[in-house]
Parts: sequence; C-alpha cells; structure tokens
Amino acid sequence: MAGPMLKYLSDALVKFEYVYLTPLLSRPSVPQWMPVLAQSSQQFVEKDAPFDINSIFDGFLWGVPTCRRSAEKRMMRKFGAPNWHNKLLLPRKDIKTCGTCGHHHEIGRLCPNCYSKVKAETTVLQEKMVKELGLDPIDKEVAVVYQGEKNQFDNEFFKGKKVIEMEKPRPKWFSKNLLQKSGPNSDLSNTETTAIKPHDLG
Repeated sequence: MAGPMLKYLSDALVKFEYVYLTPLLSRPSVPQWMPVLAQSSQQFVEKDAPFDINSIFDGFLWGVPTCRRSAEKRMMRKFGAPNWHNKLLLPRKDIKTCGTCGHHHEIGRLCPNCYSKVKAETTVLQEKMVKELGLDPIDKEVAVVYQGEKNQFDNEFFKGKKVIEMEKPRPKWFSKNLLQKSGPNSDLSNTETTAIKPHDLG
C-alpha cells in the first residue's frame, strides 16, 4: 500500500516542479526536489561504480531510419538511371574527326587545332595593322595583301584603301574570299557575284 502512494506522490512532485518551478529556476529542469523516500535505492549511483555507456541511452529514441532502403533505391543512388541522371562512365558518341587536320572534336564545335591556327594568324594581322596604321582612327577600308599577291590586283582595287602587306605567303587554309566586303556595307552597284572554285580557295 505504501509503494503506490510513494510513487503517486513522487509523480505529483515531478509534475509540480516541471510546471511551476522550471520558469523560476535558471538551472536545467531536473527533478531535484523529490523526497528521498520517493526514490528507490536502485536510482542511486555510487561514486566508485564503473561507468556504463548503456545507462545513458536508456529510454532514448535513436534518430535512425525506421524503414530499410530497398536494393533498387540503393542502386539508383549509386549508379543513377539512364532516363534520369546516369552516373556511369559511358563512351562519348558526339566526337568526330576533323577533315582538315585529323584531330578529334565535338560535333557542332570548331576544331581546336584549326581554330588555334586562325587565332594565331589573326593576331599577326592585328599586330601588323597597329604597326602600320598606329592607333589613329581608320577612315578608309583596309586591304590585306600577302607576299606575291599585289600584282594580281589592278589599281582600281587599291583605290581609296589602306594596303597592309604581309611578308609571308598566304596560308593554304586562308581563303581569298574571307576578306571580301559583304553585307549591308557592300557596294550595291556591283550586283555580279563570282563563285570561287575549291582549288582557288587558298
């Protein structure tokens, strides 16, 4: 009879402490006001007793998944899916061989090897223009002529133009019609168009 009464009294004291004494105390709400008679002898821990890690987690809820992840979901997270996000190393199918130099590049992109040659030649042309014309504003059209090509044009071609002569022959990949004027700034009076044959491109 005394056991249930002591248990009821201890529960009432614990509730009273949590509800009324917790806001007034700055210390954490641990039931320290329980009478000694309400505590059993098993709750006292001796100072010299060995430490047991299992006693700390007694009654705690572990924050772990409660359901097992299926094998399909594990494989999906590890390797992906073809129609979603494929994480496997697959062979590239968008690589082609350049017909000019033989290097490989992606489909729909310029060949890096060929573009490096064009970029280097463009840099040489720009440096030559700055050396010949300086930094003054250009009020006339600039005509670039490579070695041995000046005799191929008549005087009307160079009329009203600033001529830049290169001390080297034209590269084979440099088409002769790349420097022709086209678009809305072209001469509308001359409506004749000439087709350049493939063997005359370089």
